[in-house]
Amino acid sequence: MRRFSLLALALMTAAAGTIAAGTTSVSATDAISVQEIEYLSASVDTKGSIGGVGIGYDAPAVDTYGGYSDSVTWRSDGSLMKVDHEVGPTYLKPKYDVDGLPVPSTATTVRLEAYPRNTTDCTGEDWQAACYWENYSVENLHHGGFHMDVVRTDDGSWPQIGTITLPTVDDAYGGFVATGKIVAATPVTDGRVHVDAFQIDCWITEVCPARPRSTGDLPYGAFSSGPSRSDEWFMSVAWPGRYTLYISDDESGQKIQAITDIERGSVPTIDLNAPCFGFKECVTVTGDGSPPAPGGTFQPLSPTRILDTRSGLGIPNGPVRPGDGSIDTSNDDFRAEEELNHELVITGRAGVPDHGVAAVLLNITAVDPTSDGFVTVGPRPQGEGDVFNDQNSFGKWPNASNLNFSEGQTVPNLVLVRVGAGGRIRFHVHGASTHLIADLAGYFTYGNEGAGFSSVEPTRLFDSRQPSESSFVSNVRTDVQITGRAGIPTDATSVVVNVTAVNPTSAGFVTVFPAGSTVPNASNLNLQLGENRPNLAVVRLGQGGSISLQPYLYGPDATVDLIVDVFGYFSDDGGALTSTTEPFRIVDTRSGVGGSEGPFGVGESRSFAAAGNGRIPSSATAVWANVTVVEPTGDGFLTVYPSGGNAPNVSNVNWRSGDINPNMALIPLNSEGEFSIAVEMPWDEQASAHVIVDVLGWVSTP
Repeated sequence: MRRFSLLALALMTAAAGTIAAGTTSVSATDAISVQEIEYLSASVDTKGSIGGVGIGYDAPAVDTYGGYSDSVTWRSDGSLMKVDHEVGPTYLKPKYDVDGLPVPSTATTVRLEAYPRNTTDCTGEDWQAACYWENYSVENLHHGGFHMDVVRTDDGSWPQIGTITLPTVDDAYGGFVATGKIVAATPVTDGRVHVDAFQIDCWITEVCPARPRSTGDLPYGAFSSGPSRSDEWFMSVAWPGRYTLYISDDESGQKIQAITDIERGSVPTIDLNAPCFGFKECVTVTGDGSPPAPGGTFQPLSPTRILDTRSGLGIPNGPVRPGDGSIDTSNDDFRAEEELNHELVITGRAGVPDHGVAAVLLNITAVDPTSDGFVTVGPRPQGEGDVFNDQNSFGKWPNASNLNFSEGQTVPNLVLVRVGAGGRIRFHVHGASTHLIADLAGYFTYGNEGAGFSSVEPTRLFDSRQPSESSFVSNVRTDVQITGRAGIPTDATSVVVNVTAVNPTSAGFVTVFPAGSTVPNASNLNLQLGENRPNLAVVRLGQGGSISLQPYLYGPDATVDLIVDVFGYFSDDGGALTSTTEPFRIVDTRSGVGGSEGPFGVGESRSFAAAGNGRIPSSATAVWANVTVVEPTGDGFLTVYPSGGNAPNVSNVNWRSGDINPNMALIPLNSEGEFSIAVEMPWDEQASAHVIVDVLGWVSTP
């Protein structure tokens, strides 16, 4: 599609007049160099407006400000005037009356883009009236523009266009004034955003309002082009239907092409910090793909289940299949079905806003996988290439994992994931099909209106194995006091804890939730007989600054011990911002990523650089990361902590010999931006284990 400068688009206006078919020649001083000129037969139902039409075809652009090959203006009675392109960018002086839309005899395709002026009542003679040269404004409340493509017929003649109607409020096609909002992490100043909107047809298999057709039975659509004002963008008068939008952000240099439906009362919001600016379908025009996620504050929610493929919640077509949702077929239905099987809508659900959401915290559980494998969770990315190819957003996935599983296992892990295009996240499943469950813990939004994060020295707050406590039994809750301990203030709103189940005597699960509230339909930790299992949890604080732990155990008289280790808290009173990223690997002892190759031995501790490594800024004070133990030859556990001191009495990952065990961690860094990993396998002095660290985000001061 031809792209035009927005300055000239604001100067030009569209499609005009009554035209008689014919041929003539013009001089070299006219807009078209010496050649035969034909006039397209058309008329415009002006609705009393005045305006102009930019004409594009395969010839050098005479209008150097807009890229159009030629242009004309129309009077309110529909008569047309040729314009002088040598006057300059402030206005286009009318030259003489014409009887149609001039095109060279060599043209085979002509594109028309129409711009009505703001005024509907203009007096005076021709161009001498100042109102004829009031610039087109995208905020026009009276009439909208239109666009049309005209192609020569097989016999070489031009089709009869007939009458074209301007979009008008409450006209036969449902015209309405279209105004949308713009959200961003930084102020949206006047003119920061530019939007070109073109109404198009739906796919054959979809339903949306059809584009109008001229009396000559040629399709055309509503059109507009212009800058934003404050935090709003405009389309003048639009018709309901499907549109392709070109959206540019002058501050970031990002420009995208998107596809969306626009209806009365349903004009999409542009989110300048989201992949695809918040639209589901888009491709990059200029820029480096998705805009980087800004730092955000945390908004805790009560645990809420938003995905359960066993019941069709969130993903309605069964367990998630291997792959990322792409499929090599030309069948539209198969492609749509596969994409549906791998994506989850996040925004607008369970208390998450429609826009302005940077990331979410989800506890994701794999249930009954058909074989060994793993899951990578990431944002639906911004597309590349052809916006009309529904496979444009699929490509290389990061070398990282969030959840590893074995055949038949039920395995959970907390995931911090950026929200992608259209408010969606995407699952890439390797090695097997598996049911997936996702329980929402909260979300991160732009700016400072929410809770910031503060680290504390990793500390064990609760251990039911202590003499003063007792093991848990099924359906009995225990409250754990959080505030006033380990440096956590009374105004903390949420806490980051690692919860570890020790020696369960049956399978089951554990739910962690705000004290004083009803136990939700969610889980944080799934249990297997005799296995020690941890999982990170971010929990909103409840009554008295406490959290509740409640297991559900399948066996009669079954018990389990639970441990709670704290790593930090969120508070509305200051704190650092969280930034998210597509996962990337900073440690892999199998290959030497991170500067350390070879497995850990028993009792070994190693330090690694985080701040300034990869996309992590040097100002980072903590990182959100997935820590995975691979190929352990003995049972054990590890602790991740700021470098420079002794390992605290806490644990982040527990495993059995031969397991591949991941667990998410919020890792505080020392003043040099470093962290250490200490590995313990006390039951086998010859044991060893590899460790992987995949970064999901970081914490830094505003």
